[in-house]
Amino acid sequence: MKTLIVYYSFTQNNAALATMMQKRLDCEMLRIETLRRRSAFSIFLDAAFGRKPAILKHNLPISNYEQIVFVGPIWMGKIAGPLKTFLSEEKGNIKRYSFISVCGGLTGQKEKIEHELTSIVGSRPQSVCELWVSEIVSEKVTKNAKNVSAYRIRSSELERFRTKIYEFCDVVGSEMVK
Repeated sequence: MKTLIVYYSFTQNNAALATMMQKRLDCEMLRIETLRRRSAFSIFLDAAFGRKPAILKHNLPISNYEQIVFVGPIWMGKIAGPLKTFLSEEKGNIKRYSFISVCGGLTGQKEKIEHELTSIVGSRPQSVCELWVSEIVSEKVTKNAKNVSAYRIRSSELERFRTKIYEFCDVVGSEMVK
């Protein structure tokens, strides 16, 4: 079965994650791009008011893929606006899907993300995984939420999540075999 990684990344943290996963899953990848440049303020407005920013059109037939892995940030406990736009536009073409994110991390957030995904797409994700930046940065950085959300993860830091990422990929891969 064919799989596709669809990702959005504002800080490039999730782009690095998507690239690492692409190598593991040996699949195609699609980057979501917004029509207008994002800022911290526009991101805040998206999250606070549930806005879905306009994204560039793509020419990839999503319905040709049996499994889609969505990779993107979580803003204020919600799926990033550009990814939400993509999900809304393509929900009829999504068969099986999973979601993974490099994010700040909040207790109980995973369940909220699963619920949000289910309500947008109309079906439950196969798997949801969060990679919390707060697990790899110093306590000094994590005391300020702004520092965590703006943190740029280095490749060596992403490697610390390798086991969790590969376990997620293995679950996604086994779902493709069914």
